[in-house]
Amino acid sequence: MIGGTAIMKNFAKNNRYTVMLFVWMAAVLLFFTITKASTLWQVSTWQGIVMQFPEFGVMTIGVMFPFITGNIDMSFVALGDFATLIMAKYLNAHWVDGTSTGSPMSYIMTGILIAMIICIAGGIINGLLITKLGIPAVMATIAMQLVWQGLSIALTNGNTVSGLPELYTEIGHSNVLGFIPYPLFIFIIMAVIAGLLLKFTVFGEKLYMCGTNVKACHYSAINTDRVITVSFVLCAVWSCVGALLMVSTMASAKADYGTSYVMRVILILVLAGVLPDGGTGKIHDVVLSVIIVQIIGSGVNMFSNLNAYYANLIWGALLLLVLILSTKMGADGFHFKKKKAAKAA
Repeated sequence: MIGGTAIMKNFAKNNRYTVMLFVWMAAVLLFFTITKASTLWQVSTWQGIVMQFPEFGVMTIGVMFPFITGNIDMSFVALGDFATLIMAKYLNAHWVDGTSTGSPMSYIMTGILIAMIICIAGGIINGLLITKLGIPAVMATIAMQLVWQGLSIALTNGNTVSGLPELYTEIGHSNVLGFIPYPLFIFIIMAVIAGLLLKFTVFGEKLYMCGTNVKACHYSAINTDRVITVSFVLCAVWSCVGALLMVSTMASAKADYGTSYVMRVILILVLAGVLPDGGTGKIHDVVLSVIIVQIIGSGVNMFSNLNAYYANLIWGALLLLVLILSTKMGADGFHFKKKKAAKAA
């Protein structure tokens, strides 16, 4: 018993954000249990939760990479939308009236490859704008967000591109082993890959070092420009996977799909302890935070008297609250930051 207690105390000490997130989750579940118990604990509600969070969850994990370095990517949704629109246009060209002019799988894989190449190129552009031209990350990526959105609208006139192969669209609605939804399965895979990359590779160590102390990285002969650029490329790859899931679920592509995800992703990361200053964050905390935010989103939808416009108000208020708390709390959780000693005159 004593040994078990010591292990739990040690875990709580080293994973304060994790403990805090479980408290958040318990509080959220308690609130919706009191207010909407009959709806919250329906099987259909949790099926909806499991089906909805993987696409923006994968994107969140992607944005985590530049966040750890102390940077931010605001263009990830717009880039994913543009890449999947190009893929959808390509598939439409080879898929007429439900039949293809060749092997359906080969066209689908080629379309996915095209989307991935576009996203990788977009990630490289972001990295170069920030590291070589010295443009602040938020400004550079907002500019690129507008570029990708403009290209998407010009390509489609703002219209939806549908008529995608059923072989592709059924991914968003089918299961692995008969009970695990494909989107959830892909989310788990992408989370595991990211976790291994961050915890067990030299590159993962360099990411955290770049976010913690750039000068120390220079003294350690770490190419910070390369690390930051690769972080944006990884963000683009994960965002591409999230966008591909989104298009599969919606059975169509459009220039403004997922635009509401940008602020939600930032909220999730800050809630998970991936602070804007960089150098912090654990993948399991991000996964927990994704689930919490989705439960909140699904819970809000249970109130029929609240229309969709209140969602932005709720996400904005939550983000502000979490940001205020994060400025008062240490990177590892509950304790408050000590004020810096005043400089000697």
